Amino acid sequence: MKYVKMLGLLAVAAAALMAFAGSASATTLTSGGTTYTGEISATAEGHAVLDNPIAKIECASTVAGTVESHGDSVTATGPISTLTFTNCTNGWHVTVVAKGSLEAHTLTGADAGNATLTSNGATVEATRLTVTCRYKTENTDVGRITGSANRSGQTATFHIEGKIPFHSGSGLCGENPTTWTGSYLVNTPMTLDFD
Repeated sequence: MKYVKMLGLLAVAAAALMAFAGSASATTLTSGGTTYTGEISATAEGHAVLDNPIAKIECASTVAGTVESHGDSVTATGPISTLTFTNCTNGWHVTVVAKGSLEAHTLTGADAGNATLTSNGATVEATRLTVTCRYKTENTDVGRITGSANRSGQTATFHIEGKIPFHSGSGLCGENPTTWTGSYLVNTPMTLDFD
């Protein structure tokens, strides 16, 4: 009888964990209370910064992509259609070799309406004179999105803060990742939240 009760408790615990795991991976994007599957575009407020062992590179930056999948038991994901770094400081040029994709993972509790961001397959190359440093995301946590509801109805914001792994390039670059930071204001859609 004791073992039957224990098995019953284990089954209930397993079911609860599975339900939690399913809800944790579900991400539905909404705009104005309606499910949203269009383009999301954002522009850096001030500069986006790529900070590697030999330079702190500040650039104007934009990012855009279209939602390919989201909903119940689905992680919101989509390919990046635009990723730019322009007018960079100190003679650096940053070229986007591959745009990759982004995933949004809904947060719960006190962070409800927000999401974390994961980048995969984006490759950027920073060049100055004869030095080239190349970095590539591989399921890399690059920050979070604060949804419009948590910004008093204003447009959502991407808070980028991630370490992008070194991929290849000059020995001067070192083997350490570059840190990508910046605040990107979402231009499209005007409101964006995560359920």
